[in-house]
Amino acid sequence: MSLESTLKAQKTSGVLESVFKISERKTTVSTELYAGFITFLAMTYILAVNPAILGGIPGMDKGAVFTATAISAAIATLIMGIWGNYPVMLAPGMSMNGFFKGMLLSGSVALVWHEALFGIFLSGVLYLILSMTNIRKAMIESIPEDLKLAITVSLGLFIAFLGLKNAGIIVSNPIILVSMGNIADPKVIIAYISIFVALGCMVRDIKLATFISFVSAIVLTVLADMFLGTNNAPIPDQFISAPPSMAGSFGAVFDLSGITADKMFDLLFIVVIFLIVDFFDGLSTIVGVGRDAGIIDKDGKVPNARSALVADAGGTVIGSVLGTTSITAFSESGIASSQGAKTGLAAVVVAGLFLVSLFLYPLFSIFSAAMVAPAMVVVGIYMIGRLGQIQWEQKESRIAAFFTIMFTVLSFSPANGMAMGFISYSFSMVVAGKGKQVHPVIYVLSAIFMTYLVLL
Repeated sequence: MSLESTLKAQKTSGVLESVFKISERKTTVSTELYAGFITFLAMTYILAVNPAILGGIPGMDKGAVFTATAISAAIATLIMGIWGNYPVMLAPGMSMNGFFKGMLLSGSVALVWHEALFGIFLSGVLYLILSMTNIRKAMIESIPEDLKLAITVSLGLFIAFLGLKNAGIIVSNPIILVSMGNIADPKVIIAYISIFVALGCMVRDIKLATFISFVSAIVLTVLADMFLGTNNAPIPDQFISAPPSMAGSFGAVFDLSGITADKMFDLLFIVVIFLIVDFFDGLSTIVGVGRDAGIIDKDGKVPNARSALVADAGGTVIGSVLGTTSITAFSESGIASSQGAKTGLAAVVVAGLFLVSLFLYPLFSIFSAAMVAPAMVVVGIYMIGRLGQIQWEQKESRIAAFFTIMFTVLSFSPANGMAMGFISYSFSMVVAGKGKQVHPVIYVLSAIFMTYLVLL
């Protein structure tokens, strides 16, 4: 190596050291680069899943959603990596995109897609304000841990149910509401096989379970097209192209001409729901990955907490303006920490790869909702694991968790589930003579949810 090359390498190393504290956190550049690459592979399904889900909403263009997904994920992850210095990666949340679609298509709200995105934009702005002030501590402490866990589980079951429906494994039945689909259908068989491939990975503690189930569905669908004559994954003429235009979605959130007085409760409800879920889901992932990476000490203090939460909240604001649902910290970030990542350099690698993916839309465009359904089921399995953390011996927690989960699934609306969870918790605590232990924020939210259900 020449003297000039050596000096350049030393300078680069010095910059990385000053920004990411490589030596201080006892890691290496090569470890961070490798962990970032592996984690990106585990997250690539979102580039197919998000457009497949949101692209099915009238008015939302699949190509525009793809571009919005890649850019917003890249920006948010870059902010997290450089400013927060956490090996935490962000992208549109799987539970939130499914909820968003189900809410709009089921008629739960009277809003159209860009009006609902404006609600997400407002939730992101509020989240950003909370992240930059000490109010975030009060917010964290106001909602009982058991209620947060129940909300997470209910969203996991909702997204899994939606995945099973998209795969044709569960179909509607006019007599018993729902029933099993036709297992002889190649699409259904592929979904089953892909799900069980993922289950095998999970049992063997292979952390790429979601990604592997996604790849399995792709390969099997292509093989079915070749040998069975189906046409579920048409191969594109080219794999590289310019990123799809966002002309129809960029800035659409600011078209408020259709938001009338009778839509205000629906808008408020979206703001509240997405704020709560995004805030606590992002925080739990940041804390979990931070502990695994050894960044958070035994006292539980979260270094750079404000920066990390700002990256999470800022991502949601950016994503909604570009044309996608809430950006959140991905649980797949745990793969990075398990591979030894301890700094934001791994996140910077992922951000760069998301930008490269912008030019691979023809490849990602072949994926249908059925092909990404197994990945949605796997996400649900991961999220339901938090059931065991709920204090079931506490009757008030048990009641609230039951109502949250049951109403989410049976009414096909996480909004309804969350509403019933807050209301039943407040009611149970008052009847049990523990009303003073309930934070005023919970009572306010319960009142809002009751008004929502009355006007539903």
